[in-house]
Amino acid sequence: MQRRIRNTSGSTTALPLRVKNDEYPRKTRTARRRRFSKRAVIIAIIISSILTLVGFILVWESVVSFFGSSTSSLTNSLQTGATHNDGGSRHLDRSKFYEQRPLDRFSELQYALEHSKLVLLYFAASWCPMSTPISDALDEAFGKGDVLLTRNGQKKTLSIVYVSSDKTLEEYTEYTRKRHWLPIPFESPEKNQLKRHFATCAHRELEELQFDRKHEIPTGIVIESRTQGIITTNGADDVEEMGAGALDHWLKMQGWASQMANSIAQGNDGSSEKE
Repeated sequence: MQRRIRNTSGSTTALPLRVKNDEYPRKTRTARRRRFSKRAVIIAIIISSILTLVGFILVWESVVSFFGSSTSSLTNSLQTGATHNDGGSRHLDRSKFYEQRPLDRFSELQYALEHSKLVLLYFAASWCPMSTPISDALDEAFGKGDVLLTRNGQKKTLSIVYVSSDKTLEEYTEYTRKRHWLPIPFESPEKNQLKRHFATCAHRELEELQFDRKHEIPTGIVIESRTQGIITTNGADDVEEMGAGALDHWLKMQGWASQMANSIAQGNDGSSEKE
């Protein structure tokens, strides 16, 4: 930059302005830092929004999964349990509220359903490398605790029902003999029936079972025993990530689902009494 001064002869002469050595580079760096900071804030906001949305979607899927299984059965129970009095009005017979439940036809599940609040259906196989860390996590979280149901008849908070995709009886026996699980017998036809019911199996079984698979192994499906509704299909991931804390997580989800189910029941009861 230059400045002009007038000399004695009336002409002007250009003189250079004095500029500190790093004045302009410093201003440039400051401006760049400000632009970078603004971009960093915008990126952080975008990432935070995405994580919040993903968390909301996961919770929503769990709720939808629960009511996709249990609400329809509860609604059917309400319809079945409804009776008519002499005046033709419809009332709810609460004794039949849970009369028809989706898993009653599986005799191998009844002990677990009757003696524990939650049932973890664990679809896995001894030969599957992805099943090994989940099985180890289950042992670490619940193998030594007092919350897991066994065959001694005492009611517990949780039971683990193993639905095997093992190739042989020997593999199945070796994989389950030291664990406090309640495995579906290897030769039981209910083993494959459960796989069809929950659309869950190993890839090698698809040709034999002939259904559209929704979940591969290992998969942990947590069932609320009273309504037999699905609390979550992410039980295996929950145990791997939270360890023993997964049980508290499931119990909280059960509480939310039970409140919503009771609201549905009361709503149907209230509407029936108004008719």
